[in-house]
Amino acid sequence: MKSLFLVLALSVPTALFISSASAAELKLQATVFSFDGKDFVRSETTMMDKGLSAANSKLDESSPADKALIEKHSYTGPATLFGRDFQANYAPLTDESGKLTGALFVGEPKK
Repeated sequence: MKSLFLVLALSVPTALFISSASAAELKLQATVFSFDGKDFVRSETTMMDKGLSAANSKLDESSPADKALIEKHSYTGPATLFGRDFQANYAPLTDESGKLTGALFVGEPKK
């Protein structure tokens, strides 16, 4: 199941969804985080910070997503990342023994 989610999460950023009513373009963002025992670090990401890739940046420890992921729970809700508001979805990644190894993020920018 986690493999399927990972494949979907990595392919979603390339998908563009067009509303037939408004013909507006909406781009989803995605990140794969590694977990070093303390911090979630963006290993692969479509997120940008001041025009540069946000790879190697850390998830804010004060975010509700960080708190949920540390407890191996998913988080769905609002998030502000790099000055933009998102409807965010985070899911923890664990190894076969249940050890926390990382997380996935998929977010939809709010208008």
